[in-house]
Amino acid sequence: MELIIKAAVIGISGAVLTLVIKRTNPELSTLLTLTVCTVIVGMSLKIFSSITEVLDLIELESDFSSAYTAPILKCVGIGITARIGSDICKDSGQEAVSSGVEICGAICALYVSLPLIKTMLRMIGELA
Repeated sequence: MELIIKAAVIGISGAVLTLVIKRTNPELSTLLTLTVCTVIVGMSLKIFSSITEVLDLIELESDFSSAYTAPILKCVGIGITARIGSDICKDSGQEAVSSGVEICGAICALYVSLPLIKTMLRMIGELA
């Protein structure tokens, strides 16, 4: 809970500073936006280790394989990265680049999920 409060304060402070700087130096405001995003994501990674610990425990205690959880976690990471990259491009006025980042994120997520899709198709084939 306190992490989201810290992230919100850092985000709002960064946004206000970016608005002030943007009038005189738009390049610096983009760099500040990137820095604020990096700090917030870095703070979030501390909690991510707890999530992976729980998933590892689930794998040890059951027949649930990392073949199922790894693609999901990778897709989440790709989605977050694509969203942040796309939004920074939009803030910089680069709509076309933003769309390219979003499309690339979707393709990467699909690529990462292919082993999971293959496994599901095999399981369905075995049931039939």
